[in-house]
Amino acid sequence: MTSTQSPSQTRERVVRIAREIEEFAHSNVAPETFFREFLRRVVAGLGATAGAAWLIDDSGRLAVTSEVNLADTGFYEEPEAILKNQRLLSDVLSTAEARIFTADNDSDIHLPTDNLIVVAALSIRKKPIGVIEIFQRSNSPKQAHSGYLQFVEQMSGYASHYLEEREKASKTDASLEVWEEVDQFVQQIHRSLDLTEVASTIVNDSRQLLDADRVSLAMQYGKKTVIEAINGQDKVNKRANTVRLLSKLSNKVLSMRETFLYSGSVDSIPPQIEEPLADYLQESGTRMILIVPLFEPEPVIKNDDEALGGRKKEVPKKLIGGLIIEQITDSQPRPHLESRTELLSGHISSGIANSRSYESIFLMPLWRFIGRCFAALRGKTLLKTVAIIAIIIATGITLALVPYDYRVSCDGRLMPNIQREVFTNWEGEVVAIHVESGQRVKKGTLLVEIRNEDLQAQALETQNKLNELKLMLLTLNANLQSGNSSKRPSEDIIRLRGQFYETKTQIFGVQKHLEILNSRLDKLNVKAPIDGVVTTFQIEQLLKNRPVQRGELLLEIMDSTGPWQLELDVEEKRMGHILRAIDKKGDTDLPVEFILATSNEVTYGGEVNDIATRANTSEESGSIVEIYATFNKEKLPKDSLRIGAEVSAKIDCGKRSLFYVLFGDVVETCRRFFWL
Repeated sequence: MTSTQSPSQTRERVVRIAREIEEFAHSNVAPETFFREFLRRVVAGLGATAGAAWLIDDSGRLAVTSEVNLADTGFYEEPEAILKNQRLLSDVLSTAEARIFTADNDSDIHLPTDNLIVVAALSIRKKPIGVIEIFQRSNSPKQAHSGYLQFVEQMSGYASHYLEEREKASKTDASLEVWEEVDQFVQQIHRSLDLTEVASTIVNDSRQLLDADRVSLAMQYGKKTVIEAINGQDKVNKRANTVRLLSKLSNKVLSMRETFLYSGSVDSIPPQIEEPLADYLQESGTRMILIVPLFEPEPVIKNDDEALGGRKKEVPKKLIGGLIIEQITDSQPRPHLESRTELLSGHISSGIANSRSYESIFLMPLWRFIGRCFAALRGKTLLKTVAIIAIIIATGITLALVPYDYRVSCDGRLMPNIQREVFTNWEGEVVAIHVESGQRVKKGTLLVEIRNEDLQAQALETQNKLNELKLMLLTLNANLQSGNSSKRPSEDIIRLRGQFYETKTQIFGVQKHLEILNSRLDKLNVKAPIDGVVTTFQIEQLLKNRPVQRGELLLEIMDSTGPWQLELDVEEKRMGHILRAIDKKGDTDLPVEFILATSNEVTYGGEVNDIATRANTSEESGSIVEIYATFNKEKLPKDSLRIGAEVSAKIDCGKRSLFYVLFGDVVETCRRFFWL
């Protein structure tokens, strides 16, 4: 297809080639001649690179009957091309469905060439006898793939018709084959009661019987018409423009309850159908369309009045749908099309009516399931089923009545009871660290030296002021004690004595201020509050030459020689079991079993002795409640008694049913999920 052609010219060219192939399919030429001309026209119509026709020979293998430009694809240059190609063809033969193979969406399939490959099956009465393979350019637009597939599939239908006609010509009783095909068709549509399967069988099988290009099935639901199935499509896209226009046309035609035929002339077409028909013909390119209404068949069992010879009530038949037959390349109905359509329509109506009646039964999936269950309970299966039910009942009773210990699982750590956190008393800068991580210290040991230059400057300034006041006091005292004091006026003596006592008062205040400053300077140096081990890790990296604020945590000291405890993190949603167990027992001493993360083959015991009064948040477990438990540290290996060692614990919450012990988490989850 050249890029200089307009879309209308391209469509006319493809339609012309399709007509040539259709006419050629009715000829009586030899298969070699037919497939050579067939492939030449298909390749030209698609603008493809090459094409090949493969037929199954007497040995059951696919052999090339004819090919066009196959060497141009590099097919013969690839050593494994024949083997790879056979896999593609066998795949299409096994499913009898046309497919497109590309290197992009078929990564698990190895292509014999770099081309986009379109493969369609050739069949006679649904029996695959060969394939048509078209090698298209690999850079062809993706939106054109569906058009390639539809064109090759339609042309393959003409080739299949040619082969079928040649086979029929060799047989004496062709009419018998038609009846056999009709019989197989009727059996297929009555084999299932699933409406989707029945509709798919109707459109796909009737297309071969009617020798049509496209067959669709429309279903009538009240005043609404729905296209239920189209041949060659697993699922109908109800939003597609073609489907919507066909649904609109079918609705208008079926409302007349008469067979409608359009074969190129618009003289006898009712006015209400002209517009939807024109829209659909313009969109689809159809040249002939036949729509046959399908009515619900009369009931086999008559009512009492009719059975006794009474007069039958004139009630119009219920419209259930319509069969839509289309020809794209020929405007005149093919031979026997209308007669065969009339023959098949009654069987199609019966199959659809049975399927719709079956699916309209209330709770049909449930009754179907119950029926399958009862059908399975026959013979030895009944004994097996009874035995299994008895085992299930016994298991249920056991789970409900047998008590078992219910334990709440949680994680925690080993920690000494005596713990102290060391804080700063005043802000300053760390100038010296006198301990290391893991070092044992005594109470009062200097841990960290902190310097506060502002505080030191205040102390120095206060000391200087104190010295000045003391010097002033000595001077005043000397003046008062001098020998010529008796010669001084009384006013001077009174003033000197006043200054003397005022200076003494100032000295007292400054001394107190200096004592406070010295006390603050002394408290800058952090000392150990208890005997224990420094547990803070990497102290130098954390504190060296670092400014600190008043009340900031510097170190942690724990006494590992004293008693130890378990610090357990219990999920808040599990606390209900623990609280109920405490209420029932009367105290908090619930038994605890735990294992060490470093040695999980040995179980140790303990008792709960305290529960936190508030919940905290954990990044791993969400909302948690801290629980503390005592244990005998002498029973643990000394090398395992490490501060912060992780443990997994279980808190005994008393007896519950075995079912709740095994499936309690599921029960609680369901309760929370369905809580209203």
